[in-house]
Amino acid sequence: MHISELDTPSVVVDLDVLERNIARMAAYSAKTGIKLRPHIKTHKTPEIAKMQIASGAIGIAAAKPGEAAIMAAAGLDDIFIAYPIVAAQKAEHFLSLSDAARLSISVDSIEAAECLAKASDARGYDLPILVELDVGFGRCGVQNAPAALALAQQIDKLQGAHFGGLMYYPGHMMVPVERANAFLPHVNAAVESAYEAITGAGLEVRVVSGGSTPMAYRSEEFSHLTEIRPGMYPLNDRNLVVGGFATLEECALSVIATVVSNAVPHRVILDGGSKTFSSDRLLTGDHIGHGVVVQDPDAIFYGLSEEHGHLDITSSTRTYKLGERLRIVPNHVCATINMHDTIYGVRGDQVETVWNVAARGRVQ
Repeated sequence: MHISELDTPSVVVDLDVLERNIARMAAYSAKTGIKLRPHIKTHKTPEIAKMQIASGAIGIAAAKPGEAAIMAAAGLDDIFIAYPIVAAQKAEHFLSLSDAARLSISVDSIEAAECLAKASDARGYDLPILVELDVGFGRCGVQNAPAALALAQQIDKLQGAHFGGLMYYPGHMMVPVERANAFLPHVNAAVESAYEAITGAGLEVRVVSGGSTPMAYRSEEFSHLTEIRPGMYPLNDRNLVVGGFATLEECALSVIATVVSNAVPHRVILDGGSKTFSSDRLLTGDHIGHGVVVQDPDAIFYGLSEEHGHLDITSSTRTYKLGERLRIVPNHVCATINMHDTIYGVRGDQVETVWNVAARGRVQ
């Protein structure tokens, strides 16, 4: 099928770019010896996860048991949940996957660990539970080394589970490089103090799991890091481009949308709105717009109605015709993919493969 035959709006992935991005991260992991466990919350697609495993990833990370279940059913057999589970029903769902995959998870409370250990023990499983450490992002995680040690010791006494290591997410480092550099010593200090407290008490820290796409290629600068969990790197998005962590040419995913109105000078309306594109604004830069038009970066994608995308073309030098198709790289690729059932893999002008976004909407 020729790409022009696709109905719009459609999500397309440039397979050449996707393959290069996957290969580059795999090569970095091999070079540094830091293991790669990609987070699948971005693409939500078993076929892409299998490409990552084939390139050298040791397993995958997922956000919720629903995502993990889709991946396990597709044959992905080493799954880490980077999210605390505190409800018995959810813990039982997660541990039901132990027949198909090696499981591990992170928590920041003994209550969550006890809930998981109970479900694990009921299945005769020994679940590795990592302690999540807050290194500055201000989301989940214990706040200091004494708390990390106390939780690690409590976990290691549970029947059905054992202390598996440390986990953190440096999400606050998706900022201009000068600010990221300023955060790095604080991240390392937090990890080092927790690591030393735990090992000093006689527990082995088998895994230190961290990383994110913005900082992935600087992973060797992070203390004690044994594995990284970048998610966006196969596809990338405008946030990463504006932050200086990727180039537009490294963005594999775009949304094809059609010009449906040019009735007002300097304004164009597209057939994709808030049901097609994430409404997330940029985390860096000027925070303006919802994506970048590949054919015309001067156009400002300034507004979203449910089914309409609004372009300001005041600064553009090109003419927009009714029926013209545009390719737009969204601000936030993860949330955009979660709105779509299908990804079209293209090579040049040809649609080479069609993937079901199988873990779309699996938020439980």
